[in-house]
Amino acid sequence: MTTDFGLRDPYVGILKGALITASDKPRVVDLSHDVAAQDVAMGAFMLWTAVDRFPPGTVHIGVVDPGVGTDRRLLAATAHGQYWLVPDNGLCGAVLATSKSFEARVIDLDHLRIRRAAQSFDGRDVLAPVAAWLASGHYGFSAMGPLIEDPDQTDLVFAGEPRVVHVDTYGNLITNVRGAALSGRPGQQVVCGEHSMPVHRTYGDVAPGELLAYVGSFGLVEIAVANGNASERLGMQRGAPIALSKP
Repeated sequence: MTTDFGLRDPYVGILKGALITASDKPRVVDLSHDVAAQDVAMGAFMLWTAVDRFPPGTVHIGVVDPGVGTDRRLLAATAHGQYWLVPDNGLCGAVLATSKSFEARVIDLDHLRIRRAAQSFDGRDVLAPVAAWLASGHYGFSAMGPLIEDPDQTDLVFAGEPRVVHVDTYGNLITNVRGAALSGRPGQQVVCGEHSMPVHRTYGDVAPGELLAYVGSFGLVEIAVANGNASERLGMQRGAPIALSKP
């Protein structure tokens, strides 16, 4: 589950309650509930990080939904061998854009006999029970609703200029540049603002307090300060442009 609910309010617990009420068979994993409120681009990055990191057939619920209660669609998609239940607002765009193929359906509430208890909590009223039914085999994917050819495939992560797309808890600047873009030649630098960082293998290759660039655990180029906070040190946040120098 990936949401912008946070943990202060009861929303995450209620979401889980709705899921296990529909079926107690699935195992529930929290990917993140700390997506910034209504920040679809941040949620899209979080969802993308789950690609190929869970077993085939895993059902993902994504709830970052500024348009809840409007006529925006709710989607069930299959991509990367997994299922993704999301509002049709670009939240799943990076997942779909990086998949060799995908299939998307509009969740059919009437067919699934779902009645909303409120217009403002589709995670609880729609996505949680649908996820439980899909994960437990109560319904197959084809029963989710009609196929569509026009899901929102806006890639809010990898499309556009090279840039920082996420700042993690440690202050590491995670970019949308794949590690394969690095030349591997000595002397290459990653440029962010007025700062240039040498490329290293990992934090321990430099002294504490030094800046470095490296390929992180997501396979993306990251910028860090060894034993420090690169975001604070450089004054950089999401959206900061970056570039690769020629060695």
